[in-house]
Amino acid sequence: MLCLWLPLVSAWWALATLAPWPALLDVLLLWAGLNLGRLGRALPLCLRQIPQQRHLARLTLAPLCLRQTDPLSELGLRKALAETALLRLAGDFTLACWYLAGGAYAALGVILLRATAQAWPRKLVDWRHFGALPSALYRALAWLPFHLLALTLLIYPGSLRALRAWPKGGLWAFPAAGRLLAVAGGGLGAGLGGPRRYTAGTDYYPKLGGTAPLGQAEVAALLRRLVLALLFWLSLAWTLTLVPLLHG
Repeated sequence: MLCLWLPLVSAWWALATLAPWPALLDVLLLWAGLNLGRLGRALPLCLRQIPQQRHLARLTLAPLCLRQTDPLSELGLRKALAETALLRLAGDFTLACWYLAGGAYAALGVILLRATAQAWPRKLVDWRHFGALPSALYRALAWLPFHLLALTLLIYPGSLRALRAWPKGGLWAFPAAGRLLAVAGGGLGAGLGGPRRYTAGTDYYPKLGGTAPLGQAEVAALLRRLVLALLFWLSLAWTLTLVPLLHG
């Protein structure tokens, strides 16, 4: 991990020192580190493909998630899409929070941790030893932002169902991610989680959220709720930034 990190951090320090406009580098760093643009193109396309073009939906979703998409049914594709959107956009929220808290170097640390945790996933035995440390560090950094996003989703209709689903999220391997999935699914009364395949065998994960099958409308509603929650935090951050400037 250090063999990757140290040269990259040193290169960033050199660029930030030599660049005539260091603030522009921050914008480029966030643009490179955020998944929002990529997801904004792939997820709506995949959602449209699921009803009639499942083979294309599997191909669209495959680069975005670790699980094998070939055996997924229509319901499995919708659940995989919803979980991928939740976790990847929550990762973007984590990156934005740490950028606001610690600047470019904190954001660079989050980007590198997330990239190494995804490149060496602990869910696969071959990468478990490499991925243990970056996964643990990334989960520590993501714990608070994931919970903030989960609490934000409680303001939508169905909040009582979401609150009842909250405790079951603690059964997930990463409890903060489990609570986020549980609240998102519980608010809509739809189920997330359950079995999935990362290799030839099937891994059994807890079922979270509600009990109803996740339909096309529920996935679209979940994506809208997630985007609105992110916009809420973005507007709050802009307010906290601009008010002191206007009154200074």
